[in-house]
Amino acid sequence: MIYEKLCRVSSRTPLFSRISKRKDDKDLTRAVRFLAPIMKVTVEGIVAAAYLSALLVLIGASLSLLFFGVDFLIIVPLSAMLCVLVYYIVINYPVSMMNSYKLGLSEEADIVYEQFILVFQTGGTIFDAIEMVAQSEHPYLSKAFQMMLERISEGVPPEECLMEFAKDQPSDDIRRYFTTIVSSRERRTELLDEISGESYEADLALRQKNLELESRILIVSALVTYVPIMLTLAVSLSGYATQPIVILLAPLFIFLNAILRSRFSRQFSAYFDRPRASSIIPPTQNDILMEYDEFLNFLILLGQRLSLGDTLEVALAEIRDDLEPTLQRLIDIAMTSIYQEHTSSLEAMQRASDAAIGQRVSQMLKMIALMSETSTYDTGERISKIAARLIKRSAVAKERDSIIAAQRLKVYLLTITSAAVLGMLASLAPFLFIGSLLSHGPTWTPGSLSALDIAPLLITLGITTLSMGYQNTRMVGGRRPLLISLVCMLLFWVAFAFSSTLMGLNLV
Repeated sequence: MIYEKLCRVSSRTPLFSRISKRKDDKDLTRAVRFLAPIMKVTVEGIVAAAYLSALLVLIGASLSLLFFGVDFLIIVPLSAMLCVLVYYIVINYPVSMMNSYKLGLSEEADIVYEQFILVFQTGGTIFDAIEMVAQSEHPYLSKAFQMMLERISEGVPPEECLMEFAKDQPSDDIRRYFTTIVSSRERRTELLDEISGESYEADLALRQKNLELESRILIVSALVTYVPIMLTLAVSLSGYATQPIVILLAPLFIFLNAILRSRFSRQFSAYFDRPRASSIIPPTQNDILMEYDEFLNFLILLGQRLSLGDTLEVALAEIRDDLEPTLQRLIDIAMTSIYQEHTSSLEAMQRASDAAIGQRVSQMLKMIALMSETSTYDTGERISKIAARLIKRSAVAKERDSIIAAQRLKVYLLTITSAAVLGMLASLAPFLFIGSLLSHGPTWTPGSLSALDIAPLLITLGITTLSMGYQNTRMVGGRRPLLISLVCMLLFWVAFAFSSTLMGLNLV
């Protein structure tokens, strides 16, 4: 990882390594310990990297601005501002990354807690529960618990590992759960059952994000649509509309659109499943949500069958016909593996997990197989409780979809109107070169220019309009994103052609 390499190189620089030893930051120290399973950095290395990056940006920005002939009075504040900004970005990156895991940890907290209770219920120890969680492939917790197993093998007590982890992570739910687990001394107590299923932090975060959702949708859409308009004006005023280098702006716009859309999806996915695997064209939100809803029904049916004493293999066969095709596809993979290839239920569920669309569905299929190996009857009870809670939370999560549906028309209108505005601006591009206007006045006459003269700008804006229509539609879960993108591009061309005719710009 680039950040880790930067920290290692900076820590070896004598000047910055000495300066970094003077800084004492408790939050940064905690973040370094928390991120140990996925990032190998030290506090001294991070501080040294912040100072080194800030200095390099200060020097680089100053020299670049001098090269372009910018006034010294502008160079000093602009370079200083960039220097300070880079310093705080680099030094706060681990803390920001730790806090980004907070909601994810709270989402997984109650499921992990149920795994501990199941192990205690069947006579297991804290070590057995840690081992189960380490094998369950939770996004972060499984890696952290694998590191716990390494420390336990070196002689550190499991209780000590669990409490140290609870102190070094940002989720209050995790801290409360693990404190209760250690205090129970590997027995199922009334306190364990009383706090089971309570995940206050995640529930509150979900409701807060739902309240913010409307404004966030419009902000992201506005940035995606208005930034191309502003850059088009800048290109036109500077006289670069005819330069081929303008085409390089197209991938920049597409990248900006993709980044904003992906951040929107990540930040507003509480209790809403995410794609299991990253790809160029990920599955739609509707497909993921449909699979997740059917999976909750699967959990209810499976929990009931296991509670009646069925084995996992028998339960899958019994409930298969009661499921929708979305889940039948996954169950058929597991049943084919068990009954035709004679594999273990653990391997069969692993294959079904690999075929799932959503990340959470995939993880819980593996977790069910692990829990069933301990006790199918007790697993049935725990799965039924988990399903009941997830269904309640899913109802809150559905508020997100209703908010998005309400804002979908606004996003469509914003996208379509911005396509028309880009078309009209493109037709004005040859006439907006401010240098020509200030020196000799307008240098054009009606009919003397054609669309070929500004072909680079037209190609750039056409590609940008396609991307904008497609990705905005995907962001709000709309149907037929390709159709919307084509409509936007056609509207862009119609607006350009109509405006060009009025301005005297030849189309050919």
